[in-house]
Amino acid sequence: MTKMYSKFVLSVLTGLMLLTSVAHALTLQQAKQQGLIGEANNGYVASVQPTPSPSLRALIDSVNKKRQQGYLHISKKNNLSLDDVSRMAQEKAVKKTLPGQYFQTKTGDWVKK
Repeated sequence: MTKMYSKFVLSVLTGLMLLTSVAHALTLQQAKQQGLIGEANNGYVASVQPTPSPSLRALIDSVNKKRQQGYLHISKKNNLSLDDVSRMAQEKAVKKTLPGQYFQTKTGDWVKK
């Protein structure tokens, strides 16, 4: 019985490790296609679910950091506020959102395009 239990635990742990490595390897587009990440109403990306996994949170943070750097560059170059640039970027991102992917409305609701 103990040996059978050990095999079960080992197989569950192996499965969890595989799932973790797959989730960690997700790209932004894959996460969007799977409905995990959407275009938020502030020009950045966010988790569609209330509690993203740590690897999904890391992807979101990485993408948003790069976006913020780009928005800052554009705002300084064009003498615009960061809010104006992120708002324009959000409008553009919603237009480019593919069918089946999510975007956030001004009221904070997630909508599948």
